[in-house]
Amino acid sequence: MHTSSIKVDGMLLMLLLSFCTITIHGFIFQDALNIAECLAVCKNESCRDSCPQPTDGFEPYPRIKEEAGANVSLHCRGTNSLIIKHTPGIYVIEQSVSVNTWGVATVTNGELSTFSNLTANTFYRYRLYRLTQYGVSLAETSNWFSTYAVDDQPRKVDHISLLKIKEDSKNVCELQAEIIFEPAEDRSCNYNILSWSGEHNLINFYLKTSLDFRFFLRRLRYEQNNTVSIRSGNDNFSQISNETIFTFVTPSCLEVHRNLSICAPEKVKGLRAEHIRKHQGLYDIAVSWNKPILQPDNYTVQFDSFRFEPSLLIVSGDALEAFFLNVDVGPQYEISIVAESMGGVSLQSTISGNIDEVVELSYREIIIALPTLMIIAVVFGVICMQHHKKKNKKINMEYMHFEDSMDYLKKPLKRDYAVENGDTLLLYDKFELNSQKLKLKGVLGSGAYGIVRLASLQDEFGDITDVAVKMMKDDPTIEDIKSFHQEISMMRSAGQHPNIVSLIGYCTLYNKPLLVVEYCSKGDLQTYLRTVWQNLVNAVFERRTHLKFEPLSFANKDIHQGKSESFCKNTRTITNRLYDIQQDVIKYTENVTSADLLNFARQVATGMEFLSSNRIVHRDLAARNVLVRPDRVVKISDFGLSRDIYQENVYRKKGNGKLPLKWMAIEALTHQIYTTYSDVWAFGILLWEIVTLGAMPYPGTPTNRILQLLKSGYRMERPPNCGRELYNIMHSCWNLRPQSRPTFTELKQNLDKLLSNYSENKYLNLCEVLQESADEINEARSLNAC
Repeated sequence: MHTSSIKVDGMLLMLLLSFCTITIHGFIFQDALNIAECLAVCKNESCRDSCPQPTDGFEPYPRIKEEAGANVSLHCRGTNSLIIKHTPGIYVIEQSVSVNTWGVATVTNGELSTFSNLTANTFYRYRLYRLTQYGVSLAETSNWFSTYAVDDQPRKVDHISLLKIKEDSKNVCELQAEIIFEPAEDRSCNYNILSWSGEHNLINFYLKTSLDFRFFLRRLRYEQNNTVSIRSGNDNFSQISNETIFTFVTPSCLEVHRNLSICAPEKVKGLRAEHIRKHQGLYDIAVSWNKPILQPDNYTVQFDSFRFEPSLLIVSGDALEAFFLNVDVGPQYEISIVAESMGGVSLQSTISGNIDEVVELSYREIIIALPTLMIIAVVFGVICMQHHKKKNKKINMEYMHFEDSMDYLKKPLKRDYAVENGDTLLLYDKFELNSQKLKLKGVLGSGAYGIVRLASLQDEFGDITDVAVKMMKDDPTIEDIKSFHQEISMMRSAGQHPNIVSLIGYCTLYNKPLLVVEYCSKGDLQTYLRTVWQNLVNAVFERRTHLKFEPLSFANKDIHQGKSESFCKNTRTITNRLYDIQQDVIKYTENVTSADLLNFARQVATGMEFLSSNRIVHRDLAARNVLVRPDRVVKISDFGLSRDIYQENVYRKKGNGKLPLKWMAIEALTHQIYTTYSDVWAFGILLWEIVTLGAMPYPGTPTNRILQLLKSGYRMERPPNCGRELYNIMHSCWNLRPQSRPTFTELKQNLDKLLSNYSENKYLNLCEVLQESADEINEARSLNAC
């Protein structure tokens, strides 16, 4: 049992401490004052716990005929605790669980008193005596207050609000927000707070025995959307309420500081332009804009006619116009402007303009030109018709496997995807390909999204390269199309990296968009690993067949220890037959070692480090979404779910897709929150897949029990073939607190250390996998024999 405290009036304490020592039938009045003084100077709970408390019964003396005036109410409660609120002051408080019996008294100084170590689902009441400079007041007895039952479901928080936002005291470039909330009628003391303001700024913490139902969020950025989720719970959070969500936007730097030496200027407003024709093709362009609230140092104005290099003008900060004289202008032009100061550069403002030239022709020129134009139009039409027929014939021969294409075209809901999704289509750029240079081949894979085909692409120099082409399924929804374009956009924004599947380009075929990416001939890492495991099993089986007269038993190491070690030594280089996903099935052999598997993990960490540095959250990191090249370079793929997830907050797969529950972080399962931290969790699962050669995570556990299992504190055990150092890296990815998980940079560095100190079987022992495979074969044969 302990009490919370606030500072009491200094004069009152001095008067109380100067009061003469009077002995009463329980403890000395002066002792109560000493305890109150101790509580007054304490700033934290551990200090308050160290203040002594009386152990004898309390009899009020000297008694004064004055009401206590405590106005006791329930502040909050838990399963094993109650906090009561009263008028600020020094009190002696007794607790009762029955009508006539009072427990040992305690002294409190402040307006809140905490009582812990109580019994669940039990009623308590309190009797308070106020200590004054004249003596002890009359007793005031509170109502009955109940603790939570163990299985009580706390209610949802009623209201959350932003009290104030101010500069962070530790960093002038960051802000801190003070958030307050109203507890529900059941007055829980315990709350789980989750806040996020970007994929790299997730905070998860707990308020226990909350004294004022408020908290601070620090290190916030300017002009940023922030979301706060609060759930109330019992003492150990075994029961929690539904979440209450609150969003707010932090002010801009200028709103806080109004100083252009610290902040960038505001975006230029009211940008406009006029063009004045001088003579054929040359114009004067007059650009103007509105006066800003704060004057910048200067403006930089750019004029682009799309014919030549853009023209730049730098004008002073007090200017409100600029002129481009005698410029060559085409049918369209673009003007952009930024304001600059010591604090930075503003966002860019841009406008576009059109110039419609009127060419005056004489009547005679029109009479002469008209027949010529008619002849040209007829000839052009004939050429187009012939070209169209020839093209249709070629397409029909080349794509005869699209037998249902005519049925598709006859569908009443036929759509022009390019028109329907004008807002998501990408502007022409270097990634736009000519579909005629693309020759589709066999199917590499398929899923709810559509299919992936092997294809050959001819470049501008005539060279032909194998590529992978991702195509949408027939009759896709609007959401499917937008997601497809989102994947293209994310791959473009990700850029180039050795461990990221490279975007080659995109094009349109039959009004359907195609995504063309780098082809990794060894397929996905999950299949690769499982093939390694299968060949291990085959190696054991073949070895046992050859030694049928001298059976090799891995289960009995005492008898065949020498042969077992010899066999392991020979099989450390594993024969791995893979299916090369092409029209011709090619079988080949290659050497795979433990170091190779560690290097796969290191390459994935390197690729994810690159993605996270570009503020891209993958959201579906798993061995099935990592591809393998012949040179054992692995590349992260499948950006269909990668995006700034805080624009959506909820992760849903459409159609037949399923949530990858066994790869999802605990905060993603409970709050649908996806960040780089949750990608790190998924990397830990992927590392477990690599160690176990493609096994299914949480073996034998139904997916609907995963969340309950994780909340109980369970994490997957160390695989038998995995060294302690490697498992520690894996396990660190599954920390309950997202911020306590390692970054991808740290994961890469840790794996580098293992590889630099690598000795065979030290961190990852393939012979142990072989041992397990042999035991499984022995068990299976025994069952068959029975």
